[in-house]
Amino acid sequence: METRIALLDEILPLRQAVIIAGTGRNSPYFPGDLDAATRHAGVFEDGVCIGCATFLPSEWEGTAAWQLRGMATAPEWQGRGVGRTLLQFAEGALYDESGVGLFWCNARATACGFYQKMGWVIASDRFDIPGVGLHYRMAKRLPG
Repeated sequence: METRIALLDEILPLRQAVIIAGTGRNSPYFPGDLDAATRHAGVFEDGVCIGCATFLPSEWEGTAAWQLRGMATAPEWQGRGVGRTLLQFAEGALYDESGVGLFWCNARATACGFYQKMGWVIASDRFDIPGVGLHYRMAKRLPG
């Protein structure tokens, strides 16, 4: 497996298949995807993206932070460490690049356990994103 900063076009097929399918949305593009400061990360097996995530510079309670969006793992790779590898890589790479070690996301309620194992904390009450489902806002500050 190879884990690295990726091009948007490399992650779109996985995002479409895992995140967008079944939501009623037609496009795998998110606002900010094409911004120069946005970073996409991927895990690749034999050149195929099997895990992806997007990070946008975005404040958290008035402090510079990275917002995680669109994290996905191919169904056949779930439970095999792809998400953990991807998140650990991205947190380190983005901190090294920017010096910003604060991350936040709107996590699906069903994914909160994964993020908590990765050191993220729930920072909001549960809320609904229409057409997508129940979410919690979560955050993580890297030590240092």
